[in-house]
Amino acid sequence: MRSLQVCSLIHTFTVIRLRPTLCFAALFAFAGSASAQFFLNGSATMLNDSCFQLTPAQNWASGSIWYPDKISLAESFEAVVQVNLGCKNSDGADGVVFGFQPVSTSIGTGGGAIGFGGVAPSLGIELDTYQNTDIGDPAFDHIAIVSNGVVSHNSASNLAGPVQANSSNPNIEDCQFHDLRVSWNATTKLLRVYWDCQLRLSYTGDLVQNIFGGNPEVFWGFTSATGGLNNIHQVCFQYTTFLNQLQDLVMCPGAQVQLQARGGVTYRWTPEAGLSNPAVYNPVASPTQTTLYTVEIADACGQIFYDDLILEVLGDSLQLDIGRDTFVCEGQSLRLEATATNAVYQWSDGSNSAFLDVVMPGLYEVTVTKTDTFCIGTDQITIAGILQPEAVLGADTTLCTDQTLVLRATAPQNTGYLWQDGSTADTLLVSTPGLYRILTSNACGEAEDAVLVEVESCREVFIPNVFSPNGDGINDRFFLQDDGDVTVVLLMRIFDRWGGMVFEQSQFLPNDLALGWDGRFRGKPASAGVYTWFAELIFKDGKQELLSGTVTLVR
Repeated sequence: MRSLQVCSLIHTFTVIRLRPTLCFAALFAFAGSASAQFFLNGSATMLNDSCFQLTPAQNWASGSIWYPDKISLAESFEAVVQVNLGCKNSDGADGVVFGFQPVSTSIGTGGGAIGFGGVAPSLGIELDTYQNTDIGDPAFDHIAIVSNGVVSHNSASNLAGPVQANSSNPNIEDCQFHDLRVSWNATTKLLRVYWDCQLRLSYTGDLVQNIFGGNPEVFWGFTSATGGLNNIHQVCFQYTTFLNQLQDLVMCPGAQVQLQARGGVTYRWTPEAGLSNPAVYNPVASPTQTTLYTVEIADACGQIFYDDLILEVLGDSLQLDIGRDTFVCEGQSLRLEATATNAVYQWSDGSNSAFLDVVMPGLYEVTVTKTDTFCIGTDQITIAGILQPEAVLGADTTLCTDQTLVLRATAPQNTGYLWQDGSTADTLLVSTPGLYRILTSNACGEAEDAVLVEVESCREVFIPNVFSPNGDGINDRFFLQDDGDVTVVLLMRIFDRWGGMVFEQSQFLPNDLALGWDGRFRGKPASAGVYTWFAELIFKDGKQELLSGTVTLVR
């Protein structure tokens, strides 16, 4: 294990050391075993290997996490975490405290004291999102440095602040994770607090003597609470001097292991020899000899820090290969095997057999440890998921004359298509009647479907050529009739033999006897004889036509 160094950064990305011995250790490979060592109190829960939820969005909840091993404030430290203070603004409360105290790992109370009230002696970085006017809280969400469990800004225990947490926005309850960096220089006695890369608060004072009575040993952790209002409060560790650094490893000859650094935006590993990619956070390392690897990490604020580890090549040879990246078909399983002699196995899902049956897509990793020499090797594989192919052409259908239809069998999982006519596109243009078939396929199998297409005229309409309006209930009106082909009759007019209009109707549907001509003109029976009609119609195939003809009125 090596001590990690964090150094200041100028705009040219040149690393400037504060002084030859003043560089700090930090956490990058945040192992589950390290995070599991936190004591969780109240409503606090562990979300993953580096994130914790202190309170849910419930009233009168309180939660805290404390690391069981004390740290010394006689030594400088750097701590960078991401903090989410929930989504509620005007109706949200109360906040988070990053605290230091020698009392206990089980403290934390609810309400406006944010789980830190009454803890003495103590030092707290307060992130407060609710205005308690009786203790001097400002209207904006703020940061303050407080001591001895007193969160009142009207008290002498208030060491610095309050200041607006975000210099450009009074609200930090915005559903977002924000970077909180706390830096302590034990030599200059300077405590600094940064929010989203901006220095927001600083305090100079002898914390060990003035607060802790000369005893530098303290517990560290986070507290949170809600009261009559609430919010979700979460913290995720990026890096901190308080936790383990990258671990030295012993790799079996011929094997490989995956390195892992966290907390940065860009990464650069050196030396590059034996690494799959020196510019990623998790390169695969397979050196042929023992190698000291160093990683340079630049975080979101432009700060550069370092860590390193020794990868020792020692022990029995191990040729570990669980295969190239591949896929698993829907409803099927794929067996991964990592057989080795004198070995124990640890898969990423927690199983410890020599093989793993995979049914879901994902990234799978196995670590093999040789029990005779205790060297290790790792391998991983990405399994894609492929659904079974689909062929769905839809229900049988009928086309109008001159209409066309695009049959489509496209589906995300399909890779091949074959129609009954031999074409291989994912669509087929149809204009004639027939039974159309498609065979689709992908790496997991085949599927087929068929659809019957019929063609008919969509412009059929019946218009009588004679009618007898004599009141006998038979053929008393002249009107248009159809079987569903006409969507609307825009206009219909009837003229006598001298050109006089005797009937007009517009915007109606066929088959309505009441809308037909009853053989009367201006309230009186029209003369028997031949009349001329004109009708403008729109058919269901979208075509518009003007029809005309004659009808004989019989008396």
